[in-house]
Amino acid sequence: MAATTANKTTAAKKAEANNTSTVFEFNDVEFVIPSPKQLPFEVLEAIDDDRSEVAIIRSIVGPEQWQAFKDTRPTIEGFEEFAQAVAEAAGFGDSGN
Repeated sequence: MAATTANKTTAAKKAEANNTSTVFEFNDVEFVIPSPKQLPFEVLEAIDDDRSEVAIIRSIVGPEQWQAFKDTRPTIEGFEEFAQAVAEAAGFGDSGN
C-alpha cells in the first residue's frame, strides 16, 4: 500500500484538516474511516512490519467494520475495490493495487 500524502483525496485532506471522519458506501454498507491522524496505531505497525495489504486494511477499518465487509461475501476483486476506497478515505491515495 503506497502511503503517499501527495495523492490524498480531497475528502481525506478535509477530514485531516478538520479532524473528522470520512464516510463511504461499499456493497450497500456504510463505512466510517477516522481522520488520518486518528487512525489506530496498529496501522503504523502493520505498515512498518511490512504486513500484507489485508492486514493494513483490517487495521484501518477495525474489527467490527472488517466483519461487516466480510459479511458482504466479497470476491478478491471486491477486496481490491474496498482496499482502494479505504486507502483513499484514510488519506493514502492509492492502495497499491
